[in-house]
Amino acid sequence: MQHRLPTWPPPRQRAQALRTLGNLRRFWTWQLAHRPIAAPTELTLADLHAYQSDQARAGRAPTTSNRTLVDVLALLYDLADQGQPIEPTVFRLRYLPPPQALPRHLSEPDNQRLEAYVRQRLGQPDLLIRLENACFFILAHTGLRASECIDLQRQDLDLAGRRLLVRQGKGQRDRLVYLSETAQQALADYLGPDKQSPTMSLFRQPNGRPIYYAWLYAHIVALGRAAGQIEVTPHRLRHTLATRLLNTGLNVTHIQKILGHDHLSTTMIYARVLDTTLEADYRQAMCHIEGQHLPLSRTPELVPNWPLPQTTAPSTQFELVQMEFDNFV
Repeated sequence: MQHRLPTWPPPRQRAQALRTLGNLRRFWTWQLAHRPIAAPTELTLADLHAYQSDQARAGRAPTTSNRTLVDVLALLYDLADQGQPIEPTVFRLRYLPPPQALPRHLSEPDNQRLEAYVRQRLGQPDLLIRLENACFFILAHTGLRASECIDLQRQDLDLAGRRLLVRQGKGQRDRLVYLSETAQQALADYLGPDKQSPTMSLFRQPNGRPIYYAWLYAHIVALGRAAGQIEVTPHRLRHTLATRLLNTGLNVTHIQKILGHDHLSTTMIYARVLDTTLEADYRQAMCHIEGQHLPLSRTPELVPNWPLPQTTAPSTQFELVQMEFDNFV
């Protein structure tokens, strides 16, 4: 734990440590009941496979089993680096494949209804409502993860420039995200006369305490119910923004940067959802093709008065056709 602690963002170190220790305790409790061992060096690949099988029979999700084994293998790697005789085959473990689930984005009508409900609350004097509005539009219009929203400090916000700096997001990297006009207005309403210290948490409850994950989750869920029984969570707002940006035609690599994805393949998951923009573009293109409005062959055709490069005039008909083809390509 001392080795891993510095790699986590300071505000989340305690929670991460407790989660990791919980996973290790869960695995070793199972291991000692399954096949008692005296030290981690006695662990075998068969033990890890048995754990995977047992968890699957118990109905545990593959991602739950994988998270636990990631922490177990991290411990074994550390012990191997220290010269402990770890069985090499344990590092050949293959994690269980997660289910190929589509992103759980809101439908466009539901999302518009939810945003309209929150937007009509802007400007209300109640401090809790202003806080909820600001948190909602930050999540819905920037795609921040819930943990990134919670960890924001006052110094991370450039309200006039409509920008937010996400410090040490997932993967320990900083990134810049941008605020919509609505998000800017919601934040301005929430902040009021700005007297916060730069290092204070940006989002604080009316009692002065910083918000936390359970608080944020519960209040976003409550907003969905109040807007018409819409099932929404903080992470579902992130899925929804990614899908909407993709459907408006924003470059997928730009979406990757906004969301802070390590790999483009993660962002491309959103390309699997119903893409109305793609459908419209496809149907328009097919209308042109079926109407033969586009050249359906790469065979060059002579065009009268076609502008040619300022080169030596072609001496044969073949050279003229070849030049026309080069210009077309």
